[in-house]
Amino acid sequence: MKDEFKINLDNLRETGKLAQKIAKRIKPKSFISLRGKLGVGKTTLASLIINNLSKKKIRVLSPTFSLVNIYDLKNIKVWHYDLFRLKNKTEIFELDFELALLDCVIVEWPEIITEYLPHKRIEIHLDEDESLLRYATVRKINKNKIREYNPEK
Repeated sequence: MKDEFKINLDNLRETGKLAQKIAKRIKPKSFISLRGKLGVGKTTLASLIINNLSKKKIRVLSPTFSLVNIYDLKNIKVWHYDLFRLKNKTEIFELDFELALLDCVIVEWPEIITEYLPHKRIEIHLDEDESLLRYATVRKINKNKIREYNPEK
């Protein structure tokens, strides 16, 4: 996968193709952040990714009210977060976030926990143009951790 690409999502089938492409690259410790305004398709994309990983049709519910839904699939466990209602960024740790990072994590509305996002992740920004055609910008992030210089070590 390129480090960044843009793809038109003219219909659900195109969104499904993107989900399939993302799902093929998921392994333990994968992290996917889904950004975009309300109603642009974040939960739909998450559902399609999870169903691609499942290899069979399962019902994926929006975690808007529960904040997290966990899918224990045959080959991987997926933690699907929706942080829209999160009031304080540290509340993420009450939702087993540290444990989730060992599996696959999909986060809608990750903006509130930006400082806790893994350095290695896939960021997907969903949007629509002036004629309401939807598209996704997909970025592969792989930042090296910057170590502070400590002369005493």
